[in-house]
Amino acid sequence: MRTTAELREGFLSFFEERGHLRCPSYSLVPRAGDDSTLLTTAGMHPQMPFFLGQEPPPALLTTLSQKCFRTVDIDEVGLDGHHLTFFEMLGNFSFGQYFKEGAIEFAREFVSEHMKLDWDRIWVTVHAGDPQLKLGPDEVAIELWQNVGMPAERIVPLPTSENFWSVGGPGPCGPDSELYYDWGEEHGCGEPDCAPACTRCARFLEFWNLVFMAYELHSDGTLTPLPKENIDTGLGLERGAAILQDVMTVYDTDGYREIMDWIAEESGVAYGDSPAATKAHRIMADHGRGMTFLVGDGVTPSNEGRGYVLRRIIRRAVQQAQRLGLHDVHRLSGVVVEQMADAYPELAENAGEIGRVLRLEEERFLETLERGLKLFEEIGSDEPISGEQAFTLAATYGFPLELTVELAEERGQAVDVDGYRIEMDRHRDVSRAGGSSELQRAADFARAADFATEFVGYTKTDVITQIGALEVVDDDHFLAKLRESPFYPAGGGQVTDAGTIELDDGSGAVAELVDAYRLESDQALLFRGSGFAAGDRVRARVPWAVRFPTMANHTGTHLLQQALRDVLGEHVRQAGSAVRPDKLRFDFTHDSALTAEQRDDVERRVNELVFENRPVHIFETPIDEARRLGATMLFGEKYGDIVRVVEVPGYSLELCGGTHVGSSAEIGPFVLLSESSVGAGVRRVEAVTSGAAWAVLDEQARELALLRTEMDRLRKRPKAASVPQERLGVPEPEIRAEGGVNVIVQPVEGLDADELLELSDRYKQRHAPAAVVLGSKEDGKVHLVANFDESVAEKVSASDVLREAAAIVGGGGGGRPTMARAGGKDPEKLPEALAEAERLIVAVL
Repeated sequence: MRTTAELREGFLSFFEERGHLRCPSYSLVPRAGDDSTLLTTAGMHPQMPFFLGQEPPPALLTTLSQKCFRTVDIDEVGLDGHHLTFFEMLGNFSFGQYFKEGAIEFAREFVSEHMKLDWDRIWVTVHAGDPQLKLGPDEVAIELWQNVGMPAERIVPLPTSENFWSVGGPGPCGPDSELYYDWGEEHGCGEPDCAPACTRCARFLEFWNLVFMAYELHSDGTLTPLPKENIDTGLGLERGAAILQDVMTVYDTDGYREIMDWIAEESGVAYGDSPAATKAHRIMADHGRGMTFLVGDGVTPSNEGRGYVLRRIIRRAVQQAQRLGLHDVHRLSGVVVEQMADAYPELAENAGEIGRVLRLEEERFLETLERGLKLFEEIGSDEPISGEQAFTLAATYGFPLELTVELAEERGQAVDVDGYRIEMDRHRDVSRAGGSSELQRAADFARAADFATEFVGYTKTDVITQIGALEVVDDDHFLAKLRESPFYPAGGGQVTDAGTIELDDGSGAVAELVDAYRLESDQALLFRGSGFAAGDRVRARVPWAVRFPTMANHTGTHLLQQALRDVLGEHVRQAGSAVRPDKLRFDFTHDSALTAEQRDDVERRVNELVFENRPVHIFETPIDEARRLGATMLFGEKYGDIVRVVEVPGYSLELCGGTHVGSSAEIGPFVLLSESSVGAGVRRVEAVTSGAAWAVLDEQARELALLRTEMDRLRKRPKAASVPQERLGVPEPEIRAEGGVNVIVQPVEGLDADELLELSDRYKQRHAPAAVVLGSKEDGKVHLVANFDESVAEKVSASDVLREAAAIVGGGGGGRPTMARAGGKDPEKLPEALAEAERLIVAVL
C-alpha cells in the first residue's frame, strides 16, 4: 500500500471485510433542508440524521470515502504545502454497535498492519475534560490506547478546542481521539514541551480522528446523550498518502504530482522552478480538483452561494495559469476525471458537461479579466488603491484581490486591503439578508413534529385530512404539517401548488397555501389565515384548474427535451426548468440559436406525440435498473436507491418526481412561444400547452385574419400609389443580436405609413425572432411602426415602446403588444426617437 488510490481502496476493503457496508460518497451539496453548511466539509455532515436517530442509516456499520470542500481555505491555498479546498475523508461509522474499544482497535490494526507505519512514530491525543460541558478526562480512551500498546508518554490530553468534535453549533458531538505521525525531532522546534498540536513547528501531522459520538449539543450549550453511542472517524486521504510516501507536503504525493506534471508539460514551467511557479502549480492542482468535483455534483458558476465558491476557484486557477502562460485551464478536469473516475463514477458520467461548464466560465472570465486590467491601468500608480477600488475590481470584473495586490506591488503601489475587507464584509451582510431562515424554521418545525406527511397528490387533489402539527408564525401566517397532503412542494422544476385548507366543521374557515417546503421525503406548509389548530380535521384542496395544466406542462416538458435531442443532437442536456400552470420553461445546453426550421421541427414532433395519444407510464424501480433502461437523469441530481420513472413508451424515459397527465393526448396543443439565450452555451425555450396553447393559437388566427384584411386592402389600392421597391432604395436590415432576439431599429427613406408596416412585417418574418422598429419622413411628418415577435412582446409592449418614441417627435400612437403605429411632426428628431426605442428594447433582453 503506497499510492493514494491504494490507500483509499485498502481502507474501504479493510472495513468492508469487517462487516461494514461500503457506501458511495455523498454529494458536496448538502441535502435539502440542511442549512448548517454551504458544502460538505466532513464525512459525518450528510449523516447527521442517522446520528440523531431521525432516519435509519443504510446499515449499522458503514464505510466510505467522502468528498469534502473547505471554503475558508481558498485564499490560503498555494501559500504553503498543506492547505487544500477539496479533499477526501476516509471514514468508518458505527450506529449503536461498537464504541471506543472497537474504533481504537480497528485504528491500531489498520495503521500498524496495513499501512505498516512505525508504531513508535504514532502519538495520540485524547479529550482532557471540560468543566463547562461537565465532562472529565477521557480515562476510558487512555486505558484503551494503553491496552493496544501505546505508551503513556505518547498519549496527550488536550482541551475541548482540540479534542472535542461538533458541527460548529447545535448537533451531534463528542470527545475525540486523534492519531498523529511524528516526522522526527529534526523537524521539531526543540522545545521540551513539543508534542502533538504544537503551534511552533510541523513535527507532528494529525491524520486520523476518532470521534466518540455520544452527545447532542444544544443551543444553550448543554449536552444530552444521543439515543445510541456512535462512532465517526475520519482519516485524511491526502495526509495518509503523504505519510506512506514519506513526503512532508500533500502536494508532493502522487495524486497532485500527476496533475502538476501535466501543468508543467503544457506550460513549460515546472513545479519548484520559482516561488511563483510553486504557488501557481499548487493552486491549479487543488482548484482543478475542486472545480471538477463541484461541477460534477451539479454546482454551476454564479455570484452567490456555492456557485460563487466555484466561480472563485475557477478564476483563481485561470489567473495563475496566465502567469505560467497556460491556456485552456478547463482541460485540467480531464486529468482529474481520468485519475479519479474509478473511485467516483459520476465524474466519468458527467465528464462532457464538466468540461463544457468550466470552458464557458473560463472564456467569460478572460473577457472580464481583460476589462479589469484596463481599469487597473486607469487607476494609476500615484496614489494607493483604495478598498472600494479593489472591491470594484473583484466584484465587477472578477479580479482576485491577490492579483490586484501583486500587480500593485510590481509598480510600488499600496492596496488598502483592510478597506477591501470592510467592503467585502458589507457585501456579505447584504447577501446574507436574503438567507433561507424560513426554510430552516420549516425544517426545525417538521423535525419536531415527529411524523412524516404522506404526499397523496399524485392521485388526489382533494382530501380530508388532519393537521398533525401547527406553529404560529405571525398574526396572519402559520406553519402546518398535514397527515396526508395533496400539495406538491416545488421540486424537479415544478412549482409549488396553489390551494387551500378548510375546516371540516361547517364554519367555513379557510387558509390559503403560501408556500410548501420540500424536506427530502417530507414537507411543511405555510398558510395565510387563522382559526386553525393542531388536531383539526380539514379539507385540503388543489384547484383542478391549477393542477391539470401543470401536469400537462410537465409531461410536455419531457416530450420537449427528447424532441430537442432528436433535432439538435445528443449533447442537449437540461440546464434548468420551470413547470407552471400557465406555461413551461426549459433551459438546455446548446451553443447557438435555433433556426426557424429547427423550431418548427421541435414543435411538430411534440404535437405528433400528442396526437398519437400515447399512454404515460409511471413506476418505481431500483436506480441501477433505471440506468440499464437508459432513463434520462438530471445532471448533478443525487438519487436514492429506488427512483420514480416517467415513461412515454417508445419516446421518453426520465427520472421525475413531478405530477403528470395519464396520456400524451391530455397535453393538448403544444406551442413554442420563444427561444433565447440565458448565458454562454445555454438556451431557453418557453412554451404553452392545453388551454393556454389554444388561447395563443386563437390570437394568432385573429391576427392572421386582420393581416389578410390589410393585405386585401393594399392589393386593391391603385397601382400608381404603389412605388416599386427598386425606386424606394429600401436598405438591408441593420440587425443587432441581443438575448437571442434580432433587434432591427432604423430609418427608411421614402415610405408612407402602410409601406413601412409592410416592410416591418417582412423583416420580422425573415429574421425571427425579431423586434422591429422603423421610421420614415414624409411631407414634414414622421411615421413610426413597431412589430415584435410574441417572445419580445411578453417582455416589452410594442405599443409602450412606440408611445415613448413618438413623444420625442411630438406625436403619439398605439396598438397591440405585438404591433403598433405612431406619427409625429418633428422629423429632425427621428434619430433620437429611434435610439430611445432601441434602448427600451435592449434593456429587457
